[in-house]
Amino acid sequence: MFHHNWVKTTGRVIDSRIRKMLNTGGDHSLEGSYLPMHSYIIEFRTPDGELTKLEVEQHIETVAVNVGSHVPLLVSPDGTKAVFDHKDPSINVIAVNRANEQADAERFRRQLGT
Repeated sequence: MFHHNWVKTTGRVIDSRIRKMLNTGGDHSLEGSYLPMHSYIIEFRTPDGELTKLEVEQHIETVAVNVGSHVPLLVSPDGTKAVFDHKDPSINVIAVNRANEQADAERFRRQLGT
């Protein structure tokens, strides 16, 4: 879904629950692992400045977030819909993984004195 004219904002995670378990082992596989996908209650300001709360679903391209954290959102112009801004590097699963790998490599270099 395209989010043309949607407004970037930041919201605060109020609550979360697991909405489904994604099987990473393929169709009808009992092997592999399961990845929890969450639904969150997010509090944010609508484009007209009103404070509101909506349910926002996590999808495969974003990392799980903690209750109390601030998250990047895209909000519809009328403020009735919101989605995670999956291109934001703070929650994009690929960007977060790269940052973690770099931090791990730097920590190892420091420990080895190289």
